[in-house]
Amino acid sequence: MSTVTVWQVIGGSMKVYIFGDSFAANPIGWASHLDGNISNFAENGIGEYKIYKSVKKSLNFDKAVICHSSPWRVHTRTHPVHKNNPTRYNNDFMLNDVAYHSKINKDMKLVNEYLKNYYDPEYQEDTYSLFVNELMQIPNTIHITFHEQSDTKQITHNYNKIYKKYPGDINHMSLDGNRIIAEKIQKLL
Repeated sequence: MSTVTVWQVIGGSMKVYIFGDSFAANPIGWASHLDGNISNFAENGIGEYKIYKSVKKSLNFDKAVICHSSPWRVHTRTHPVHKNNPTRYNNDFMLNDVAYHSKINKDMKLVNEYLKNYYDPEYQEDTYSLFVNELMQIPNTIHITFHEQSDTKQITHNYNKIYKKYPGDINHMSLDGNRIIAEKIQKLL
């Protein structure tokens, strides 16, 4: 994909920052196909609070693509399973992931019990919505997601159908899926 942007014509390079969860984190995924000076700050398994914090400390961009997570990702300072994994050390809890790991990890069994007994979905939805609204107020940002439309109604650019149609190992999609996403986002830039 080689589209010529206005920045290239005038001899500059647009500084594009990428923030978000694992749908944007792979270094050979869709972000690597974009034109411009790309800096990718996305991380595997992080929730909306960590995305918000990352964006707020890195506002020196011409454009930013914010890949929003799921509202069902529960914030934690330390994930008992992934804390020593260099690509997932900053993980938050995802409900289905907690249930799976609780079968083999005693700490995750405690987390699972806590979530089963005290988890508040309304709180999750409300805090998610607050972070998304805050991020949408930042100028020169493009907002995307790959999560279910019913969970992420605020975000106009939802690529859940592409993710499901082109599954794979690069940002959860195939190379073709990543190329399609890159083309769509390049038009938004």
